Amino acid sequence: MAELVVVQRFRECQNLLDSIVANLSAISNLTSQRIVVEEAIRRTGCSADSAAANDNALRCCTDPLGMLLAFPESAVELIIAQHTEDVSALLRSLGKSQQMWCSKLQQAKEASQQRQQQQGASMTKAAASALFQVGGKECKEKSTQSPQVMLGMHALLAVLAQMHGWLQELILALRADLANPPRAVQLSQCLTRYFSQMEGAGCCTAILPLETALEQLPERVQREWEVCKARHMVDEAWVLLAS
Repeated sequence: MAELVVVQRFRECQNLLDSIVANLSAISNLTSQRIVVEEAIRRTGCSADSAAANDNALRCCTDPLGMLLAFPESAVELIIAQHTEDVSALLRSLGKSQQMWCSKLQQAKEASQQRQQQQGASMTKAAASALFQVGGKECKEKSTQSPQVMLGMHALLAVLAQMHGWLQELILALRADLANPPRAVQLSQCLTRYFSQMEGAGCCTAILPLETALEQLPERVQREWEVCKARHMVDEAWVLLAS
């Protein structure tokens, strides 16, 4: 049945959120590590210059990251390159999740459209046969249930469609800001629009540091999902999910 397809795709998309949140958390952690490593390189580089000026200076480390000074520059470059490769892999995974979401949304839409076409053809037959068949009452009950099912399916589709658009915008902003650190210009605009919608008023865009913006994304995805459901879900949709 079409409604079963829509419900199944809805649940599959909801399950994708766990993977999306996990990837965003990993990107945030890797980016924070890279920022710390690059800052440590800058500081230890200054320390190395000072030590070179004094033959009696001791090569000591004030913190664990200071150990980078003991390794050749190529090793540090390898660490940064590995971070870059890992983040790229996570971005590809995010892209695949977004594509899967789009595919499942399309499948749900097609199932809903088929149900709508079948309903249009069957309602006329049901109305005519109800006048002449002993089971006319049952036919009428089924015909009255169809609009409720359609309303529930449309609500589920609306949730998936809005979340799909938001995720698409988020991933595009994420790619842009990761390529142009250290400020999160695009992500800041996304987050600002979110707060504007929640508060019902416009506000100026405060450009966040990339690390700060990334830390907010996992929780923001979950909150946006709840916002989409609160905006579109109706009783008929909850009944479909519970069935």
